[in-house]
Amino acid sequence: MKHCFIINPASGNGKAQTSLEQQIHSACREAGVDYSVYHTTAIGDGERYVRETCAEGGEYRFYACGGDGTLCEVVNGAVGFAGVQVGVIPVGTGNDFVRNFTPKEKFLDIAAQLKGSIKRLDLIKYNDRYIVNMLNTGFDCEVVRSLVDIKKNPLIPAKLAYLAGVVKNFIKKPGVNMTVSVDGGQPQDKQLLLTCVANGQFCGGGFHSAPLGALDNGKMDVCFISNVTRRKFVSLLPSYKSGTYLSRKDIGEIAEYLTCSRLDITFPAPQYVSIDGELEQYEQLSITALSGALCFCLPEGCQLSESATQPAAVEA
Repeated sequence: MKHCFIINPASGNGKAQTSLEQQIHSACREAGVDYSVYHTTAIGDGERYVRETCAEGGEYRFYACGGDGTLCEVVNGAVGFAGVQVGVIPVGTGNDFVRNFTPKEKFLDIAAQLKGSIKRLDLIKYNDRYIVNMLNTGFDCEVVRSLVDIKKNPLIPAKLAYLAGVVKNFIKKPGVNMTVSVDGGQPQDKQLLLTCVANGQFCGGGFHSAPLGALDNGKMDVCFISNVTRRKFVSLLPSYKSGTYLSRKDIGEIAEYLTCSRLDITFPAPQYVSIDGELEQYEQLSITALSGALCFCLPEGCQLSESATQPAAVEA
């Protein structure tokens, strides 16, 4: 098997790139494995490289060296090829996907990665592409749109960028309107503040927005947050970040949380959605949970975390 490291030079402002490469070369030479290092040159280049490499045949383990967006690219390039595994070395800004594992620091240990075992994880298919972690639209998607400019400000630490985006969008409080069908049921019109469709539990650099999510249950978690007032939104935000919001006594007035296998969404006009932190626009989305579709490399000494202890989600 060949170990292929796909490095996104733009991830994490490129600060960890030199050190990461040194660690890769040192660990791979010591382990005596066949390996290569590839630097992406533009958005979509990682997906192209992985797909073209897989098409040549053989067994590969691709390590996405970047954030969740880089991992998403690598997975979209690898899906459908036999003998192909995917891992992640989280050197991006948010790195929300690895928050689903413990201890997540093992993902930065190259030697542990090379000795890693394979675990089958779920993916979410949307139209003809794949989500690794989460889809967001509405308020939190507009926050992601704001991050492009916020990250250029050297006075705002990367860990606070998402919160800065929340503050920036608070006044206009952008929401989202949609028509939704759950598991083929009757379509319903919804006026919402935000929606997340989750495979993993975290987004936005640590917001625990899908606390009941599991990467290996064959389902996706969906949370619809009503278009609440600004005052109610302020009261909701801390518990939404910590993942305890489902325990609120008034949660029935604020949110609908469910698990399902299929979700069909229609927007009244082209709508921005955040796919693993990357922005795309759609008028319609057909979303399906795919059980065990990803052969994922779990670093030695690392395991999948359990879902948070919360009131049971509503089974659609």
